[in-house]
Amino acid sequence: MNQKTIAQQADVSIATVSRVINNRPGVSDDTKQRILQLLEANAYVPDNNARTLRTSKSKAIGFLISNFANPFFITIYQGLESVCREQGYNIVIGNTNESVKQERDQIDLFLSYRIAGIVASFVGPQESTLKKLKNYGTSILALDRQKANITADTVTMDNIGGARQQVGHLAALGHKNIALIHGQPTDVVAGERLKGFKEGMTEHGLDIRPEYMLSGALNESEAYLAAIKLLNMERRPTAVVAHNNLMTIGAYKAIKDMRLRIPQDISIIGFEDFDFAAYLNPGLTMIERSLHQMGEISARMVIERIENRYTGQPRIISFPARLKVRDSCAPVLN
Repeated sequence: MNQKTIAQQADVSIATVSRVINNRPGVSDDTKQRILQLLEANAYVPDNNARTLRTSKSKAIGFLISNFANPFFITIYQGLESVCREQGYNIVIGNTNESVKQERDQIDLFLSYRIAGIVASFVGPQESTLKKLKNYGTSILALDRQKANITADTVTMDNIGGARQQVGHLAALGHKNIALIHGQPTDVVAGERLKGFKEGMTEHGLDIRPEYMLSGALNESEAYLAAIKLLNMERRPTAVVAHNNLMTIGAYKAIKDMRLRIPQDISIIGFEDFDFAAYLNPGLTMIERSLHQMGEISARMVIERIENRYTGQPRIISFPARLKVRDSCAPVLN
């Protein structure tokens, strides 16, 4: 379908359809609304080359990430890019900044470049967006985050097990007053890690204190503020658990700014290891996972879908979580 067909359905000229698509004046509100409804119903996305509905696929894969500041995506990209280059695909990167609207706009941009597939850490794709992807025959792989309204191949990790390992490590060192800086419970990954933390605390007979559980909103600045609040409590926790790498960095900075010693005054353990975690003073104990391999597997799976080499039921690959012990945790001093 092209602009001519849209014009025929709307009983207007092609020029009028073009004006609406390009947001130019000279079209009545009623006519504009009628054309927009037809464009939406037909999952129209302007093609950057031909400005028509997509009729063919490029050799490009969209990599949709939720936060450019997160080092998690750098290593994932390295694995993704190595396989894509080997198999003749280019990568187009888009950032949602944890925004549903920005996610929708970015996917529309991907479709305008006629990408063949998407590897995406979704925020919350709307049904209309998913319909467009389906209509365009775009192969989808959900990275890290599983969404209830998406039926697609998924590459993720054992978030519950990783969070339980964090608690188990601290419990073995004699910690009882353990605080948590977590993500939004509405986020699937954050919810799984929160569940793992609670299970770990219960397993080791430790009290879960509501005042010790604060949201870091998955970012460094909010985690910093949460950590400052914890460190200023009259009964300060002996250890802080952070549930992603950015929140770990925020908590680490707060402890340093409060001039407390790690791990003599307080222990800290994070999630999602990153390159420079080992070079901090002290090195951070983290939950790690095979990010490069996750990127490679994601690329192979989405290309198999694009090239119809796999057409079966959705696959879920879950990588194990591993504890990387460094120097940021120590036994509780009596």
